[in-house]
Amino acid sequence: MPRHVHQPRATTTTDATASPIGDVVDRSTGLPRLLTRKCETCIFRPGNLMHLNDGARDDMVRAALASDSWIVCHATLPAAGIPVGEQAICRGFWDVHARDSSGCRLAVAFGGPVLVPPPTEPDHPNA
Repeated sequence: MPRHVHQPRATTTTDATASPIGDVVDRSTGLPRLLTRKCETCIFRPGNLMHLNDGARDDMVRAALASDSWIVCHATLPAAGIPVGEQAICRGFWDVHARDSSGCRLAVAFGGPVLVPPPTEPDHPNA
């Protein structure tokens, strides 16, 4: 009987470690992480706190919905100093557009998402 040799899979630009946005998947559950609340500078808060160009948020929403995906919270990105693999879905996007995204609906159908606090909020506020 032929023996199959496990070949390591090739790294692609879609791998979380190669992506500038990291990975929202919780490794213990396989479900995406979602912030428990909007981060302090959420692009869905009033006032353009991130100083985005006109229409930039709408462009991001259109791109996310066109790929049945979501927007990753900027406060959880590797560029913000958050380790790859600890990213989370933007709560503002979820609150407004989760029903419009197949990816978000699938996360719910599979028992998710996994709720996590924004990076500036302690995991255990009473600790």
